[in-house]
Amino acid sequence: MSSTFSITTVNLHAGIDGWGRRFAAVDHCVNFQSDILLIQENWTPEGERSLAGEIAAKTGMELIETTYATGRRGHENPNATDKWLSKKGFLGHDHSLYFDSAKRLPEKLARREHYQQAEKGAWGTAILSRFPITSTSVLELPYLRRDRSHRRPLIATIQVGDTEVTVICVHMSHLTYGSVFHFNEFNQQLGALGVKEKPMVIGGDMNNWGPPVLAQVRGVRRAVKGRTWPAWWPHSQLDHLLVSQAVTVTSSRVLPDVGSDHLPVSATLCVG
Repeated sequence: MSSTFSITTVNLHAGIDGWGRRFAAVDHCVNFQSDILLIQENWTPEGERSLAGEIAAKTGMELIETTYATGRRGHENPNATDKWLSKKGFLGHDHSLYFDSAKRLPEKLARREHYQQAEKGAWGTAILSRFPITSTSVLELPYLRRDRSHRRPLIATIQVGDTEVTVICVHMSHLTYGSVFHFNEFNQQLGALGVKEKPMVIGGDMNNWGPPVLAQVRGVRRAVKGRTWPAWWPHSQLDHLLVSQAVTVTSSRVLPDVGSDHLPVSATLCVG
């Protein structure tokens, strides 16, 4: 018997814009009403519950999480304008998120008051599901020396009706950091796991366009096609849902802006 389910992936940018202003990340995710949620840039304040944990508490969904980096999340910058981020932020890589666990921050950035007053915590990914999660694992990709974060694809085996579905949440590194090495390694690890021949969904912020992603992750196809970045004037699709041949795509779309710099993407899928 076939089973249908909805799935949404969204990069939440830790629930803040580039100035450190908070947006209703948790409420937006609850309002998706998806059966499965894949979250990138999930933020966990030190000693508190994560954004994904808040979503799970409101929805009753099962939750698994992993950490990519630790660092700080900035408070609202008093010089904020009506733009999502200042031009200086783009040029200086200051998006109000600061990661120092993989490599030290530049001294000039570490001296800024905005950093010194920022909230400490952890940054990573999460999978939430209304269906039972029967097993979980994390893949460890090699560290890229230009990156400020490790990259750890998060895997959940989810029981959807009579069918086990492998769901993988990824947040890949940037091309300029050498992400081609990650994609190649990821493809090899998927092959070793033998999941491509089964019902499988890979979703997340891949920091890459659809055609090169498919050239590197073999045996899958795109469930959603549409521009997702930047959210205020999207010209590129960096956020993807990839499915194996054992999955049928019933419908798919890019969702409206929720406050992040990425737009969410969603699909209704059928397995079994």
